[in-house]
Amino acid sequence: MEIREIQEDLEKFENLIKMYNFEFNNYFLGNMKFPPVVREREINKIIKKYNINQITNPTLRFKFNNLVARFLTYRERWNKKMMELEGVKKSPVKTLGYLNIESDNGYNVDIDNRIEKELEKLPDSYNKEGIRKMIMKKIETMKKNGVKDIDLKIEHVNGKPKLLIRQKK
Repeated sequence: MEIREIQEDLEKFENLIKMYNFEFNNYFLGNMKFPPVVREREINKIIKKYNINQITNPTLRFKFNNLVARFLTYRERWNKKMMELEGVKKSPVKTLGYLNIESDNGYNVDIDNRIEKELEKLPDSYNKEGIRKMIMKKIETMKKNGVKDIDLKIEHVNGKPKLLIRQKK
C-alpha cells in the first residue's frame, strides 16, 4: 500500500469518528431519529482493512492505533448510553442508592433503614448511636440548605469509620 493512500484513509477515518460522535450527540438530543450505524460500518471497514493489511510506517501505525482507541472509547460510551435509554442497564445515579430526605412529619423510614444498613457494616466496637446522631445532624443541616436528595455511605477505612453524605447532582 502507498503511504499517500494510507494517509487519506486515516484522514477519512478521523473525520468519520468526529461525525460519528457528533451524530450520536444529536441523536441523544433528539435531533436525529436513528443512531449513526452507517458511520459505524464505514469506520469498521477501515479498521478491518488495516488490521488485515498491516501499516508498516510507524508514524501512520501510531496514528491509526490512536484513532481506533478514540473510536472504541466513543463506541463504549454511546453503547452504555443506548443501554440506559433502552432500560437494559441502570444509570450510575440509579444504582448509587440516593435517598429523598424530605418528609411530611419529619421522620423518613427510608433514611432510617438505610442508616441502619450502613451501621451494620461497622464493627461492634464503634459507638453506632453517636454515629447515627452525627448522620442525622448532617442530614438536618443539608435539609436546611435546601438539599432534597442525598447519597449515604459509611466505610471502614484504616480502623476509622468514614462517612460520605453527598447531595444528588
